[in-house]
Amino acid sequence: MDPVPLTTLDLPDQSGRTWLITGATSGIGRELALAVAAAGGRVVAPARNREKAASLVAAASGRAGSVETPHMDLADLASVHRFAESLTTDIDVLVNNAGAVSPRRRETADGFELLLGTNFLGPFALTNLVADRVRERIVITGSDSYKVGRVDLDDPHFRSRRWNPMSAYAQSKLCDMLWARALQERLGSRVPVTLAHPGWAATGIQNVTGSKLLDRAIVAVTSPFSQSAEDGALPLAEAAVGDHPPLSYIGPDGFMKWRGKPEVQEVSRRGRSAVGAEEVWALGVRETGTDLA
Repeated sequence: MDPVPLTTLDLPDQSGRTWLITGATSGIGRELALAVAAAGGRVVAPARNREKAASLVAAASGRAGSVETPHMDLADLASVHRFAESLTTDIDVLVNNAGAVSPRRRETADGFELLLGTNFLGPFALTNLVADRVRERIVITGSDSYKVGRVDLDDPHFRSRRWNPMSAYAQSKLCDMLWARALQERLGSRVPVTLAHPGWAATGIQNVTGSKLLDRAIVAVTSPFSQSAEDGALPLAEAAVGDHPPLSYIGPDGFMKWRGKPEVQEVSRRGRSAVGAEEVWALGVRETGTDLA
């Protein structure tokens, strides 16, 4: 009998288990972190914004589990290294959820294009640095935007070619899809890697046009088809605790795959290319200086 997917964020008992969740101070990451804490788990939620971190800790107060928010900025490799070196505990589930969008081209502290640096290169480095501490599962948050993505290995940071938010975001998410495959190849049977996407979750991450008026119009047009941040976190939770084979891709089952209950979805040829996966892995190693033995 196939396992029944989660329909709410009421997770099974997580007592005695530790989750490392990035991007947990807002949106779907925050909802997942609070659900894990409610189920008795310990959440390590590295954060850049101290105000948002304090809000998350306050929201988790009184729940069966706990939330800790050590400092880390995925857009700064030195910060990623400091956090990884400070980690003294094993991790049961690592959820690479942090993501960035921007209405204009920006760069990280290391000179990476911001979306590639935050959505792929920072998580790539973090995972390589802590992989030997992960005991059960690694989850990578994807997006169906990968289907229109193209990884330019010669100019991944848009230094010469024209930058726009959709192209940059789609490239970063295609990198995530391919990275997952290369990561699983290296981890083998030790730790399964799964992927998930939240559909069109009403978290504000789509508001990147640079025009408040246009952003409001987009929200108004898409709101009938979108879902809450809590529902958007369901595919991530399912990818983390569900009984699924490695490299399963979990997303909403409804209209346009924008909303609905979690289901396993097919990954297009572009997102499962073995050659592309190795190229993206080599890009990650080249840019971050981190690798798996």
